Amino acid sequence: MPAYFEVDTISLPDELRSERLVLRPYRAGDAEALFAAVEESRARLRPWLDWVDEFETPDHARYYVAGAAHDWARRRELFFGLFDGDGRYLGNAGLHNVDWSLRSFEIGYWLRDGAEGQGYAQEAVRRLTRFAFEELAANRVEIRCDPRNARSRRVAERVGFVYEGCLRNSRQDPAGRPRDTLVYALVPGDETDRRTDGQTEESR
Repeated sequence: MPAYFEVDTISLPDELRSERLVLRPYRAGDAEALFAAVEESRARLRPWLDWVDEFETPDHARYYVAGAAHDWARRRELFFGLFDGDGRYLGNAGLHNVDWSLRSFEIGYWLRDGAEGQGYAQEAVRRLTRFAFEELAANRVEIRCDPRNARSRRVAERVGFVYEGCLRNSRQDPAGRPRDTLVYALVPGDETDRRTDGQTEESR
């Protein structure tokens, strides 16, 4: 990895925009909306996200927001809150497992109850993918998911990520049981083909 001062000076935007979404780093005032979204969505998110039940009070959301800002400032993890045109908080997306020496990133995402099934996850992933390749000079962008998470799989496949394989018993699920992990990825040649399919954030 480059020296700390080199990573710390990598330029990042104040926000990203797509056709319907604003993606921006978390601010202190976002904690209440984040907690409300997790609280109303626990039952649906619990099978896939092991941190959901750690959000027991609004204070836990405040700690999360503060940690996300800390990681953003140090370029360790790039968490984006997802907001619609009216400023309503819809969920989270981000670039994780950041390797600046390789310029490799993993996209993660979740949506609150009521926001799923409307194409928001695909729209956010397309925008983050474009951001990673065009502005961060990515050499690899991944999406990893549980094979049982059909919605997450469809997002990766519809955006055009290439299925690379299944890592068997590679992680524990939130209940502590071993589970498989599906790996999808794009590298620069793949990404160029898929970005020109008419599904850009301006026209989609």
